Amino acid sequence: MKFYNKLLVGAALLSFMSCTKDFEEMNVNPNQPAVATSAQLLANAQYNFATNIGDAWNNARMGMYYAQYWSSTYYTDESRYLIREGTNQTMWNTFYADVLKELSEAQKVEEEAKVLGFENRIAIAEIFKAMTYHYLSDIYGGPIPYAEALDANNAVPKYNTGPEVYAGLLATLEEQIAVLKDPKNMENPSFAAGDVVYKGNTAKWIKFANSLRLRIALRMIDVNQEAAVAAIRKSLDPANGGIIESNADNAMFKWLSGAPNNNPLNEAYKTRIDFSVAKPFVDYLKKYDDPRLKVYANPLSTDANAYVGETYGLETGSDNNSNGSTKKVSLPSNYVIGAEAPTVFLDYAEVEFMLAEIAARGLNVGLAGTAAEHYAKGIKASFDFAGLSNEQYVAYLAKVPYVATDLETAKDLIGSQKWIAMYGQGIQGWLERLRLDFEDPYTGAAIFALPADGSLDPNVTTVPFRMSYPVTEASLNAENYNAAVQALGGANSKGAKAWWDVF
Repeated sequence: MKFYNKLLVGAALLSFMSCTKDFEEMNVNPNQPAVATSAQLLANAQYNFATNIGDAWNNARMGMYYAQYWSSTYYTDESRYLIREGTNQTMWNTFYADVLKELSEAQKVEEEAKVLGFENRIAIAEIFKAMTYHYLSDIYGGPIPYAEALDANNAVPKYNTGPEVYAGLLATLEEQIAVLKDPKNMENPSFAAGDVVYKGNTAKWIKFANSLRLRIALRMIDVNQEAAVAAIRKSLDPANGGIIESNADNAMFKWLSGAPNNNPLNEAYKTRIDFSVAKPFVDYLKKYDDPRLKVYANPLSTDANAYVGETYGLETGSDNNSNGSTKKVSLPSNYVIGAEAPTVFLDYAEVEFMLAEIAARGLNVGLAGTAAEHYAKGIKASFDFAGLSNEQYVAYLAKVPYVATDLETAKDLIGSQKWIAMYGQGIQGWLERLRLDFEDPYTGAAIFALPADGSLDPNVTTVPFRMSYPVTEASLNAENYNAAVQALGGANSKGAKAWWDVF
C-alpha cells in the first residue's frame, strides 16, 4: 500500500464500519452520495486507533508478549520475536493512512465550514494526532515520517529524528492546550457527537493533553532533562488546566457487547485460544499475594484457587505448550478480553506513577506530595479500576511498601507496580519495561524471562527494543529510509535501541 500521497481520499472516507454507540447513528449508506462530517471522521479515527493498539496482533502478539503479560498457547513465533511482516505493514499503514488521514480530513472539514466551536474540534483532532505520532515514534525507535507525512504532494516524506518528533509533539500539545483554554473557546461547543473518548468535553481533553505531555517528557528525560523538566512544569501548572486526576478522567475507547463493536480481543477469542497469561507475570503477582491476579486471569478449570502462568517463548509444537488447555494454564479474564473491556490510551494509575517518578527524581517542578504518596495512589487507582476493595488495597500496600533509598530502587518500585497496573496496555507496558529496566525492588531478582526455547531473531536476545520498519519503506522511500536506519545504528533491526533508551 502506497501511503502518504495515496492515502484515503474522497469516497473512500465514506466507507465507515459500524463502530460504537457514539457513532452507530452516523453510519453512511455507501449506496447514497454523502459528505463525511468531522464527527464521523473523528469517531472512525478513534475506532481505528483503538483497534490498531488493542487487537490480537499489535497488542497481543507484540505488546502483550514483549511486556510478558501473555504467552502463546501454541503458535509461538511472535513470542520468540519472529514477526509477520504483513502485520507490521498493516500497523504502519493504519496509523498513517487511516488514523492520521481521518483526523486531518476532520480538521479540513472544520476549517472550511467554520461552524461555532470549530477551533475546539480542530484542537482535539490535533491532540489525537500527537498521541498517534507518539505511538509511531516509540514503536519504531524514534525516526518516522512526521513533518511531511501527510503532505499529499510528497511521495517521499523525510523521516524526522526522534528528538525532532518529540520537540514537535511537545510544541503541538502546548499550542492545542492554549487553544482549548482560550476564554472565548471555552464558551463555545465542541463535538456534540463522534468523540467516543471524552464526549467532546474540552476540560478532559486538556487534562489528557497535559498527561500525555508528562508521558512524553519522562520518556525523554534521560537524554534531555532540561526540555523534559520544562514540559513537566507546564503540565503541572494549574493554570494550564490540570492533569488526569481520577479514573473518571481515563482516556479510553469503550467497546460494546456485540460485533463489530466489541473489543477486538474478545472477537479473536471467539474462534481460537492463542493467548495465555505468562508465567513471569503470574509468578510476580503470586509472590506478593496480589489480589489483582484473580481479576486479570482465570483459574485452572480443575481448581478455582490455582493460577498457573504459561512458560514464555516455547517452541511451536513443543510438548510443553498448553494448546489453550484450561487444565494446564490460566487464560486471560474478561478484564482484557471481555466484549466491553475498554482499550486504554492513558489512565489515572499511570499518571500517579509518573508523579511518583517525578518526585523520586527530585525535580523542581511544583509537584505536591512525596514519591511514596503518589506510588500508593497509583496502586489505589489500579485497584479501584479493577473493582477491588480498599481493604484489599491496604493489605497489599503493606506487602509492597515504598522503601526507595536511591533512584534505581525507586525505578524498580515504581516500574514494577506501573507494569502491573498497565496490564492490558501491551505496547505501553513494553515501552516502560524498556525505559525503566526494573527488577524486583525487594530481592533484586529478575522479573522477566528469556524466551524458553530462544529468540528467532539473531539481533534480539532479551526483548526487542523497537519494531523494524516495514520492508516496503526501503523501496518506496529509500533515501529517507536509509537515513533513518543510519540514525538507528545502520540496520533496520529490532535490536537497535530507541533514542531515549540509554540504560
